[in-house]
Amino acid sequence: MSLTHALRFNTLPTQRPVLTRRLFSVSLLAASIGVVSQASAAPGVDHSVKVDESVYEIAFNGDNDTLYAAVTGSRKAADKDSGEKAVKPGIVALDAETLDEVDKILTGDVIPFGIAINHATQTLYAADTKNGQVGVYDIDSGEELALIENPGEASGHLRQIVIDEDSNTIYVSAFGGVSRGDEPAPKSAVWVIDGDTNTLKDTIMNPVQSAAGLALDAANQRLYVADLAASEIAEIDLKSKNHEVLRTFSAVELNENDPDAKPEKFDTINLELDVDNGILYAINQKTGGVSIINVESGEIETTVSTGDGALSARLHPQSGDLYVANRGDGTVSIIDADSRYVTAHLGTGTHPQTIAIDPKTGNVYVSNKAKGKDRHGPEDAPTPVEPGGNTVTLIAP
Repeated sequence: MSLTHALRFNTLPTQRPVLTRRLFSVSLLAASIGVVSQASAAPGVDHSVKVDESVYEIAFNGDNDTLYAAVTGSRKAADKDSGEKAVKPGIVALDAETLDEVDKILTGDVIPFGIAINHATQTLYAADTKNGQVGVYDIDSGEELALIENPGEASGHLRQIVIDEDSNTIYVSAFGGVSRGDEPAPKSAVWVIDGDTNTLKDTIMNPVQSAAGLALDAANQRLYVADLAASEIAEIDLKSKNHEVLRTFSAVELNENDPDAKPEKFDTINLELDVDNGILYAINQKTGGVSIINVESGEIETTVSTGDGALSARLHPQSGDLYVANRGDGTVSIIDADSRYVTAHLGTGTHPQTIAIDPKTGNVYVSNKAKGKDRHGPEDAPTPVEPGGNTVTLIAP
């Protein structure tokens, strides 16, 4: 399937409930002298800071106005001759305004890639993709409360965490369904963790071939799972005894003129859900854009091109705009909620990874991974200077 077939530009955007927007205001006095003032400036990059080596997912905590960033640490050990210290894996706490580091939760043997916060209990969950385990930490003290390990049958390649705070239930996607070499493919799954006891209470086996991103509708008890291998989305009924998959629908547009057209494999990697307006956003890394899907019908309403390697997205709670991290482009694109046009491409760093938003101030945060040095190069090769790598960026609304 070609890029032309996969993406179409928005000539006739679908109508939706109108949200409060940023508007140009004209006062009577300003109008009388021909002056127009803008109610608020367009979003823009405020500043970026370096964080510890190998930054991945970030999460914002409104209770203490702190941004948390998962860092996997150095691959190499400390160098005694140069005095260079190895960066230990952990979760760095950054001041929400300055992005200065104020604390770090050391996670020991847990190498955190994905993180999520239960704001009701002030508990942080960290997914260790390499070792198939979830570390649980008290935000105030930094104490490890529990370590939840791979149940055995399921894949241990953990991807994303979403939390139902009302029921204190944590869902973690485990990527599987793809074999390496002669080994059988591990089974894809969604772990279900009881937040009251911080123990694994269930495992949803093989809801899709390769579980990647998750989106939760807590009110209706529906979990949406992105199937990376098939570029499809499964809807799971969390109220049913066996977590029944109610339906599966395509996450990418097909060529209407080709009856044999199939979705681009390994395209849909993450999801974002607008519960109020019944819209599911599918983030497509290969085709570089976002599919806007009507949840009720499962039909794609339109597709918006954002940039190379679109990886993750967050819905802005104030404007309703969608912020999309384009890993290959080094940009964050903003999709207007009403017109569904891209209104900005903001350069944030080398490889934008994840996005978090402060619902009170509207500030948007982006984690930017470094390109780093060639993994297959000589061990003594220097690490390239990379100002935009391993950074966190603040975008002011």
